[in-house]
Amino acid sequence: MADVKSQGRVLIVDADEPAAQKVGLALDGAGFGVAWTTFSPAEVVAYLKDFQPQLLLVHGELASPQVATLLARLESASSSEVPVALLCGNLADEPFVKPMRQGIVELLQEPFSARLHVPRLKLLLAELPGRPGEVHGRGAPNELQALVQHLTKARRTGGLVVGAKEEGRAFFVRGVLKSARHQQLSMHGALAAMVRLTVPWVFTEGAEGNAGVVELDAPEGFATTYQTAQPPTRRVQPVEVPDVGAAVDLPSSPSGLGSLLERGSGQPQGPSPDAGAPDPLAVKTPILFVDDEPAVVGLLATYFQKRGYPVATAVDGVEALQVLASRPFEAVIADLNMPRLDGWGLLRLVREDFRTHEIPIALYSAQDDYRESLRLLHAGAQAFFPKTLRLSVLELQVRELLEPRRRFLRLVDAGMALAHEFGSLGTQWVLRQLCARGFTGQLDARDAWASWRLWLEGGRLVQAQSIVGGATLTGDRALASFLSSKQVEGTVAQGGQASQEGFGLEPTEAILARNVLRLNEEHARAREDQLSRAKALSVNDDVYQLYTTVGPPAWMPIVRLLCEQKLTPAQVIQRLSCTPMDVAVVVKDLLRRGVVNLRA
Repeated sequence: MADVKSQGRVLIVDADEPAAQKVGLALDGAGFGVAWTTFSPAEVVAYLKDFQPQLLLVHGELASPQVATLLARLESASSSEVPVALLCGNLADEPFVKPMRQGIVELLQEPFSARLHVPRLKLLLAELPGRPGEVHGRGAPNELQALVQHLTKARRTGGLVVGAKEEGRAFFVRGVLKSARHQQLSMHGALAAMVRLTVPWVFTEGAEGNAGVVELDAPEGFATTYQTAQPPTRRVQPVEVPDVGAAVDLPSSPSGLGSLLERGSGQPQGPSPDAGAPDPLAVKTPILFVDDEPAVVGLLATYFQKRGYPVATAVDGVEALQVLASRPFEAVIADLNMPRLDGWGLLRLVREDFRTHEIPIALYSAQDDYRESLRLLHAGAQAFFPKTLRLSVLELQVRELLEPRRRFLRLVDAGMALAHEFGSLGTQWVLRQLCARGFTGQLDARDAWASWRLWLEGGRLVQAQSIVGGATLTGDRALASFLSSKQVEGTVAQGGQASQEGFGLEPTEAILARNVLRLNEEHARAREDQLSRAKALSVNDDVYQLYTTVGPPAWMPIVRLLCEQKLTPAQVIQRLSCTPMDVAVVVKDLLRRGVVNLRA
């Protein structure tokens, strides 16, 4: 570990080790204490704890999945106060970044230049305490829309005031709109009206950005007001559901299971005042509860049914899979400890099947030991709840679990062309929702490997196109690659017309069903055939370096044994005590990305 030097400690986050070493040598020579890590969440958290940097110098674009994941990791590690300087190619967001004290505070034009950037970093650390934490705008056309897009990408928390007489106000938490008022409008309707205005505005970062009193939505579980420069007053202790795999800290109780059963009464209780107003979308939100304890699953079903939710139950993971195959659900809430197939097994099988892998899943347990595993393995569960959680608070957490999809629908209905993380929403789900709304327009998306454009007319998918390197795919091949991407993001815009028909007027649901079947068949072949024949892997080193940056962190132990130590799949299974299915999933993704080729 580098010594602490007079200029301060800088943690370099870069997937390119030679480039990071070059930057590190320049900073070390200028008197900075320096350490380097990749984008691996576990490594970043370890360096934040041990090195305690005063600044992160990150090589990546603001809109990239790597940077978004890094910002979320800083928040979950309670290190969001550590400022971040990005070494990037796109400086369009610089006007929004320059006044800020927290989060992304500087954009440096790549490539790194010791002559230009070292003095700038010295000045940055000196000037940060004196920055206002406010950004002002004059009301130029599209200026407010660009700001809102920046707040989402940079996951900023703070308040927006629009107009000299404060005609509109909004409050964001980690890039998510939590409240908004404009004339008689509220929430996303108000925000959509505000971004069309050409009036002066100001955004103030942090809790002080409340700008007086800001009303919040009752379903969020917050109190109705925020006071200027004061912490929010809450009627319950709401807990934000974090990114995939992160853990949550929920109110505990010595009564254990009795707390979930409302103090062990054994009788369903009516909603407490903590539950807030009924969920207006409850009737459109079918939920599956899975637990082998009849008292628990019965109470959950009764409570949520009384609150308006369509509910189904299952006694274990095996029955849950049968129920999921019979009809769609908006969420699955499952116990971890069950006979025949437990919560972990259910989670794995649901994520393996392209018919079900997009369903939001939350797990709960009477033991709290699973929280760290969910945090580190990114196993695919959106949240973890202890059984000590009261039913009224559980409902609030379920709403938070559903909020990303509901937010997407509000933005689409308001006609706002903002960036969305289609991978976390579910690419199939996004297409189905656009079709259900009779949408006409185009969807543009990208990930670290490819870009896509899909056209829809009157709620029907007309054409799909994908560009990977210099190759262009259309129709089913392009759509299948889009459906299988896990980190795709992009925009939805009305208007535009496909140059040709790509699916022969076939209904969208039939198109999706055919491609999902194809993806499942490819997955089965990878598991059953390719692994059995594999004797060795041929690794594309350049693509492998990229994969270690953008690939799923939970897979990296398997990936490194396969690609670096050249173990066979059978040897990996023995070394890590994992299942053939676990290794098959990783090998399939490596093959699909062109990272490896199998040699029999």
